[in-house]
Amino acid sequence: MEASATLAQASEGEPLPPLLRALEGVLRKRAGTYNFKPSARRRAAGVLVLFYRRAGLIHLLFFRRTEQVSTHKGQVAFPGGSGEEIDRDLHETALREAREELGVDASRVVPLGALKPFDTYVSNFVVSPFCGWLMDPDPVFVPQPFEVDEVLEVALDDLRHRRSRHRGQVPGFKIPVPLTYFRVGPAVIWGATGGIVEELLEALDEAEKSLA
Repeated sequence: MEASATLAQASEGEPLPPLLRALEGVLRKRAGTYNFKPSARRRAAGVLVLFYRRAGLIHLLFFRRTEQVSTHKGQVAFPGGSGEEIDRDLHETALREAREELGVDASRVVPLGALKPFDTYVSNFVVSPFCGWLMDPDPVFVPQPFEVDEVLEVALDDLRHRRSRHRGQVPGFKIPVPLTYFRVGPAVIWGATGGIVEELLEALDEAEKSLA
């Protein structure tokens, strides 16, 4: 079982930034508003939206999927995957997958709350995103080579900047219709992950206003 840290334990490591403490409050308020009822035919998955500090700046952890995996080949994703019987819930799924894919120690992750579930439709998944804060700054990630082609560490300020948001043909993918996507350095974020990022950025904007 993957046991995460608590907000009280955050003082043991890197302090929780004020923006993320405010985000935790926003997500707590939103928790009762998610009335999403997926079809029973959908497969359940959990992903970890992991914040941490790198060189003094808040970052988010993504990775590029290999061409060997069964779904979403070559796409940028949050760590995560399908629920298994050993998982108590999808939050535990997200933590387990983050450990398996990138070596993230769940005991060092402070849970901040959940974002709205995202229905992928095409790949038949309902993805539940869970935000967390890694207490250890400048972490070392250990990618699992079958699933992880490249670890992508994205500075939160860069992701939130309006220049990172685009709408059009997704670079590197033969998608016949224009879509919203985010581009920060080598990371092109779209699809389910892009939808989760959109929801996250809205929650962060709300959190920031609460600090004013």
